[in-house]
Amino acid sequence: MKKQLTVCRYSFFAWISSTKVMIFLLYFIASYQLFIKPYIEFSQQINSPLGTLEPFLIMTSMPYAASLFPMLTVILLGDIPIIDASGKFVVFRTGKSKWFVGQMLFIICVSALLQVFLLLFCIGTVNTDSFLKNGWSLPVRYALSEDSTVLDAFALDGTIINQVRPYRMVGINFSMNILHTLSIGLIQYSFALNGKRVLGILVNIAMIGAGFCLWYVDTPLRWLLPLSHALYTGHYDSFFNRTYCDIGLSYLYFLVLIMLLFFCAYRITKKSSFHNIEVVDQ
Repeated sequence: MKKQLTVCRYSFFAWISSTKVMIFLLYFIASYQLFIKPYIEFSQQINSPLGTLEPFLIMTSMPYAASLFPMLTVILLGDIPIIDASGKFVVFRTGKSKWFVGQMLFIICVSALLQVFLLLFCIGTVNTDSFLKNGWSLPVRYALSEDSTVLDAFALDGTIINQVRPYRMVGINFSMNILHTLSIGLIQYSFALNGKRVLGILVNIAMIGAGFCLWYVDTPLRWLLPLSHALYTGHYDSFFNRTYCDIGLSYLYFLVLIMLLFFCAYRITKKSSFHNIEVVDQ
């Protein structure tokens, strides 16, 4: 296991030192201005604080905001597997199987780390004036009213607020987004090993864009794509106390999808000569 962890650590430090990580800061600034700041200003207007975890739920539950994070993930993971000038030597020194396991550990670590960064950022936006309680705040509930200054497009789904408490929803959104990010990474990895890195990026973007469009037109076909399963908001019916898709089925969907992608990635790794992989300059 030592070699696998070495490959994971090598890839992680190469990834974290890339200038692309700075895009994360731009994402934070834009997301704060568009999605979180209106809630903070509204909470100040009615003199009632937001819940500490609610900015994270806003960022990961509203399809307009939640679809931006996978797009960011596609950009941040566009260089995997990271193979620089000495990377191919690492492959041949460790062996394809151990190198593959190390790369999978790297993708899992990055998927979890991106969610941790997002959670910490969201908590940091309201930590000076918020409360930690397993209940929805008045600003989030009042944002659904007609006199709210929060745009309808950016208001949380009232059905979700009535059905699920914040703590449970944080756990679901956190785990679903990790699974979604993991599937994006596996798709990019497989295309990159075939020497089609750009095509992998385009395929991931197309899947996210199609998932958002299918969600917007509210068609059952949306459940064919990962984005709808990652968005817990779309699981509930807006008018009746029922679900379109049980959350357990969404977990099963990602489990099957990731297992298939994992198997395909392993087969491609075993067959690859690593001579057609583009060298990434960090």
